Amino acid sequence: HFGGPFGEVTPKTIDYFARRAKGGAGLIITGGTEFFAFPVSRLGSFGGLSIAEDRFKAGMYDLTEAVHAYGAKIFLQLSHSGRTQSSSSLHGLQPVSSSAVGAALPGEAEVFPVPRALTRGEIYEFIERWAQGALRAKMAGFDGVDLHMAHGTLMTSFISPLFNKRTDEFGGSLDNRMRFPMAVVRRIKELCGADFPVSVRFSADEFKEGGVRPDGEGKLIAQMFEQAGADCINISSGLYDNLHLSNDIMRHEEGWKRYIWRTIKEAVKIPVIACGGLRTPEFCETILAEGDADFVGLGRTLIADPDWPAKALEGRSEDIRRCYSCLLCLKTLFDRGAPRCAVNPEYGREKDFGILKPAENPKKVMVIGAGPAGMEAARVAALRGHEVSLYDKNAELGGQLVIAAAPPGKQKMLWLRDYQKGQLEKLGVKIELGKEVTPEFVHASGPDVVIIATGSNPLIPDIPGIRNKNVVTARDVLAKKVILTTQRVIVAGGGMVGLETAEFLLEQGNKVVVVEMLPVIAADMEPLNRQGLLEALQGRDITILTGMKIVEIAENGVLAIDRENNKRFIEGDAVVLALGAI
Repeated sequence: HFGGPFGEVTPKTIDYFARRAKGGAGLIITGGTEFFAFPVSRLGSFGGLSIAEDRFKAGMYDLTEAVHAYGAKIFLQLSHSGRTQSSSSLHGLQPVSSSAVGAALPGEAEVFPVPRALTRGEIYEFIERWAQGALRAKMAGFDGVDLHMAHGTLMTSFISPLFNKRTDEFGGSLDNRMRFPMAVVRRIKELCGADFPVSVRFSADEFKEGGVRPDGEGKLIAQMFEQAGADCINISSGLYDNLHLSNDIMRHEEGWKRYIWRTIKEAVKIPVIACGGLRTPEFCETILAEGDADFVGLGRTLIADPDWPAKALEGRSEDIRRCYSCLLCLKTLFDRGAPRCAVNPEYGREKDFGILKPAENPKKVMVIGAGPAGMEAARVAALRGHEVSLYDKNAELGGQLVIAAAPPGKQKMLWLRDYQKGQLEKLGVKIELGKEVTPEFVHASGPDVVIIATGSNPLIPDIPGIRNKNVVTARDVLAKKVILTTQRVIVAGGGMVGLETAEFLLEQGNKVVVVEMLPVIAADMEPLNRQGLLEALQGRDITILTGMKIVEIAENGVLAIDRENNKRFIEGDAVVLALGAI
């Protein structure tokens, strides 16, 4: 997502992929690349690349040369959004698909308008355009192409019975639904040569009733791509309608999709790539050793640590900075158009932060606060050659990471704490825990530089009764300074912290009521992890009240008002504050 406004390769594009090649990746597959701007591509508007015209080849060649310089191979992924093209990029035009099947999620219709069905003539034009895009990729030095036919894109709409409602030769039976995608593979082979590799990425499990499943049409689809001449199956899963399953959110266990990879691997003779939430070399080795796949696909894993392959090869798993699936990369992309990573500040700024220069004049550095920010500041300062001391008044490292990792499904967040701790120990950073730093202590220690990373405090608004004994903060609950069990608990605030604390309280056997002033809950969360959290709360002993403001707290509950100033008293034994931070 670092392409230019028209889909051209930029220096950032090259910096990003070259850094992953330098880190030891054997094969790099780019993000979805436009090969035919019809009717209007959304890829360019989100920093995607284009190979739709010859003028893009020069930049692509610069990219492949940069990757090849480190010994890696690179495939260009060719994609068309189809029905998943957003209205903001359509400029009033209608998206295209196999059939006029609209959005499946509430509220999604505003984002993804109802598409129109491609005509037979347009389908044959697409086949040729796809192949021409592959030929340009070959001429630009790519080692092969990956055809994106997953997640609800144009080709998914033909392959999947959920979307393909056609009655001509491109709809109905699986043979008919596969006619278009198989023709693309064959035409690329004709145009680019039998020795030019073609990988196909499709959703082998769509996670929907009536959709593609691995032990049903999934394995048959893989076999048909193999018959058409594909050299590799890049196994994916899910649709835009259930992206929290496709993208592997934080609460998913590593390898939960293993049954998909194994089923497809057993169905074909060509290699298969397993991907989706893979984070540790040890688990990845079991995937290969037990024959569930031939290649391990790492996406966000290499965003978090581009040196993952080299560290795995050298047996340095403890030095790997693991992605914990917070999906900030996606959230920042769609919010700001500039994706960032929560654990790797170098991501997207490889040229600025990629090389740490040794300090010309090493200094004595004191870092106050051993949360993620303080630990990172200490790590980087030590890497540059400074003499670093790290202090925290708590008895353990991690700061608010420890609290953030307490709710169900959040334990992966401690991966960052553990990585930073290991690096600080290797770098010889002096760590003092249980030490409250005072101005007098700073003066006595005589540091050249003081870095303050002491974090925030819970917001305690001026509400009548807020100092009552039955009122506690979400932080104290998650830190287990306050234990609530089998009680009626009112959570004040239905943002991310409030809702995650509610799930934590449910695990302790409490009955929970969440009171949120906004009309929606967890609006501050990354959308896919939010969807996973909401699903986890379904059927539990929890009541969620939105559009209500707490105006008074009593010993036996709270008084709240709605937007029309209607009052409601909510009974409860305890009130947990999750109203933000300062």
